[in-house]
Amino acid sequence: VTTPDRWNVLIKQGIDAEFKGWRDSGDYILLCPSSPMVTHHINGITQEEWRIQVTKQLEEVCKRPVLFRNKPRPGNEWWETDIRDDFKDCHALVTNMSLAAVDAVINMVPVFTHQRHICSFISSKDLSKINKPMKPGHKTMNEWIKMVADNQFTLQEIESGIAYEILKEQI
Repeated sequence: VTTPDRWNVLIKQGIDAEFKGWRDSGDYILLCPSSPMVTHHINGITQEEWRIQVTKQLEEVCKRPVLFRNKPRPGNEWWETDIRDDFKDCHALVTNMSLAAVDAVINMVPVFTHQRHICSFISSKDLSKINKPMKPGHKTMNEWIKMVADNQFTLQEIESGIAYEILKEQI
């Protein structure tokens, strides 16, 4: 059971955490892998192997170009860029475990994720459905956003035991 309390705090702090609906379509697919270590842990292959494998699968079922965006790291081409710029004409985002999926759904872009991803409840998993991604309704999306907010904690909340008490109530 979720409450709007933590979600309302995020909104009041100016954090973009409101579902705005879904865009109708877009010009390209945005591929956003997790870090090399997480990709290897989740998929058992390198990040580059995952990128090639997924791009090939997408090209078999979709005519849209596949654009690549890696995690911003100091010195790489994505450092000091805003992922929201990459969502402007994006049809869907595909990731294994990157939290870019959360940014995508908040910014009207449907997502394809691994089944263990925090977005798995609201995402497509089957890449053959790339042309018609899952787009849950407002009620489902708002419940999901509030559930995510209810399970995110500051270091201070973890250290003080507040996080533990909140999670204990969910059992």
